[in-house]
Amino acid sequence: MHLVHKYDYVVTHMADAVAGAEKKYADGTLASSLIREVGRTNPKAYVKDTVGAENVGRFLVELADRLPKLISTNIGVLVPHFGGESYKIRNALVAVLGKLVAKAFKDVEGDVSSRSVRLRTKQAMLEILLERCRDVSAYTRSRVLQVWAELCEEHSVSIGLWNEVAAVAAGRLEDKSAIVRKAALNLLIMMLQHNPFGPQLRIASFQATLEQYNKKLNELEPDKSAESVLDGLQSDNETYDGGEVDDVNMEEPVKEQQESLTDSVPNLEEGIPQKDSSVPDIGNLEQTRALVASLEAGLIFSKCVSATMPTLVQLMASSSATDVENTILLLMRCKQFQIDGAEACLRKMLPLVGF
Repeated sequence: MHLVHKYDYVVTHMADAVAGAEKKYADGTLASSLIREVGRTNPKAYVKDTVGAENVGRFLVELADRLPKLISTNIGVLVPHFGGESYKIRNALVAVLGKLVAKAFKDVEGDVSSRSVRLRTKQAMLEILLERCRDVSAYTRSRVLQVWAELCEEHSVSIGLWNEVAAVAAGRLEDKSAIVRKAALNLLIMMLQHNPFGPQLRIASFQATLEQYNKKLNELEPDKSAESVLDGLQSDNETYDGGEVDDVNMEEPVKEQQESLTDSVPNLEEGIPQKDSSVPDIGNLEQTRALVASLEAGLIFSKCVSATMPTLVQLMASSSATDVENTILLLMRCKQFQIDGAEACLRKMLPLVGF
């Protein structure tokens, strides 16, 4: 730890040595001991020793890249440092969480309970990354947005979390710091490039397709009237079972029940709407529900990006050159994916040609 604190050029070699020891001897004791040592350090010490904080942070990121599963089991001792005053340590921890989310939870080995624990651990890490988008330090806010962009590129952001990340990125477009605005613009560019909803994100198209599949979903759902008929027949059976009747009288009600049941089935089939041939059939009820949920998420994402257009127009008038450059890049990507309002915003770029 002394070497890591004092000499920045040993960080990579030290990480290689620790990872090599774990691989050769199948023993992660050395790595775990070093992580616990970092966790036990007083956070105030890293405020005074900025060089040491940067070196330790790099060391943790290198270890997370080489030993993601081992680090994920020891991450709890490092989380308290998010409350420390050293933004360099917080930046490093954000990067560590990004490495772990991308690499430590890919396989599904183990029993149900262990998978459940790992899923909860991953979810906790994602929640911390979302929370750090509101960090007091602009450097950390910028770094966590960069980590989200890397996760999008690695396809490690689920559809269920996609719109929450997009909303955070859209909100950071109005951050007071230029480096955070730049990171937010780059994150939205990456989200458009790697979006799971398709190459065309026009709101009207999503709404039309969603309406069609909502109708198909209603057709595939079980008919409530069929359930009510069967419930009525069951209650009739219970009535007959409760009374004292002889075998001769019992035959007639049973026949009547069978006849009423056979008569009712064709009527139920007639009441079920026929499939709309204009809408492609994508499978059973569960698959259709999944598609509808995906379409709803895509519609929300399209609306979220389209709602940023007024802010992007303001950023094109910013005194910061990075704001203007990255805003134009985002608008070009929005135009490529047919985001509503992107073309009109791009036309407002023309006065910049005279500068």
